[in-house]
Amino acid sequence: MQSLLNFVRSIGPAIIVAAVVCGPGSMLMSSKTGAIYGYRMIWLVVTAAALMWSMVALSARLGVLLERTPLGELAHRLGRPVAAAVGLILFLVVVGFQVSNNIAIVAAIEPFLPKQLTSGWAPLWLTPLLILFGLNLFVLVVLYRFRNLYRPIERLLKTIVLVVILCFVGNLVLARPDPAAMLAGLMPSAPAGGFAAMLTPRATPEVTVLQALVATTFSVAGAFFQAYSVRARGWTIADTRQGMIDSLVGAGVLAGVSIVLMSTAAAALHGTGVSSADLATIGDVAKQFEPLFGQYATLLFSVGVFAGGFGAFLVNALIGGNMLADGFGRGATMNDTGTRHATAAALLIAMTIACGCLVAGVKPVAAITVAQASTVIGLPALSLALLYLASRKDLSDGGQIPRWMLLAAVIGLAVTLLLTTRTFVQLWGLFTA
Repeated sequence: MQSLLNFVRSIGPAIIVAAVVCGPGSMLMSSKTGAIYGYRMIWLVVTAAALMWSMVALSARLGVLLERTPLGELAHRLGRPVAAAVGLILFLVVVGFQVSNNIAIVAAIEPFLPKQLTSGWAPLWLTPLLILFGLNLFVLVVLYRFRNLYRPIERLLKTIVLVVILCFVGNLVLARPDPAAMLAGLMPSAPAGGFAAMLTPRATPEVTVLQALVATTFSVAGAFFQAYSVRARGWTIADTRQGMIDSLVGAGVLAGVSIVLMSTAAAALHGTGVSSADLATIGDVAKQFEPLFGQYATLLFSVGVFAGGFGAFLVNALIGGNMLADGFGRGATMNDTGTRHATAAALLIAMTIACGCLVAGVKPVAAITVAQASTVIGLPALSLALLYLASRKDLSDGGQIPRWMLLAAVIGLAVTLLLTTRTFVQLWGLFTA
């Protein structure tokens, strides 16, 4: 028992990555995939998680090998403008998706909010607005209250991940999945149109869900931040093996949560006539479960969504703030004043946009569109940065970066280019329609 506790204590940096990747987007896409395809696409989650593991492991290796942070190394080797551009791009991506995290938290609690307030004069958006304000205020207090942010955040995220797992596994038990079908889902199975359809930028809505599932599982931004987390943990070259194990655990948590959600939706919603359009938000998924499982199961699911959304909510902003500050040379760690101020800016900008959308009664389409547009440059830039740093002669010649990691970085770059091409095509169709 003591050895198990010691193992849990040793795990940390990759749990931060898992927390930010297991956000509302990943939850929604896993549920939609299960509703559309049943158990058939479990293999796709496992494949994307394996690629994520390799990139996280590579980033962890760079974190202990490099003299400086990744953006600090880019500034040293290529100049400060390059590092600043990468940091700014990632900050814009974070702000855009932070809006989605705000909205997702509201969606998680929406089924349990009163349809109208008893006072009779308050607008319907007031309660969600107050909730968002309170959550952002809490994060800001944590941000400025603790001198060493890493340890309390790591402990909080471990608790959040545990809550997410327990809630979603509880729903899976109620759904009574087919274990044999889940095992069969590990075998690659093509959607309509074959495997080539998954590589097509102009895909059908059903295939687009699969592309989005890969995009939300394979998060280059999360992998990039792993180098910063291991440095915050104080790891050195002697902890290389621990970094591999830590990365594997993080990827396992990510894949496990996605498979549980996909299997729950497969057992409860597949073949019932529920379409992709019926599951536009994670709140829609909760509403679909209520007639099947009852309100208590919906509450369990919503608690899991809220916990996962809050974890992503917290870490996502911190990643953006750290990258912006480091890119401009104003803070290499999450404890630096520049990082705290930049993180606060990400929180406040995103909250303002989300609150504006709630008051106006519209969905944050513009903010999400901006986030998607920024990934067209952002994801390949981050992949290129990792590949560039990993392939430097002083690292690769000494065998410190295994060749399989370099190959994984090349594959990761190819995947990000495919995903950004898909995003560009979709945005082009949106603006030219």
